[in-house]
Amino acid sequence: MSKIVDDVKTGIKGIRGAGDAIRGGVLEATDQTFDNNQNHPETQASQAKNRAITEKGKQDVRSVDDMLARREWERKGVSGTEATAPVQRSAATGEPNAPASTSAGNGMQRAI
Repeated sequence: MSKIVDDVKTGIKGIRGAGDAIRGGVLEATDQTFDNNQNHPETQASQAKNRAITEKGKQDVRSVDDMLARREWERKGVSGTEATAPVQRSAATGEPNAPASTSAGNGMQRAI
């Protein structure tokens, strides 16, 4: 029963993290759109708060993803040393094992 409760808690944490990431991103975009003075102290405080919400949400999603991966490794009987292969994250998006960009930086597409 405890494992089921932990799985439900993990799922809820992931959903909440995704919601926070979306909420922070939307609030940040709204601030950029409607705030006339980007250098105003209240605007800067609001932007910092929104970035913090977004980053915490993304971190929650990553931690849930890592937790689910560990549980899957446990179910498959993979030892801790085998399961700790480094995950390469995209520099642009932060996504694990994301494909390389096809943009060459000059607007031209490059072959992969």
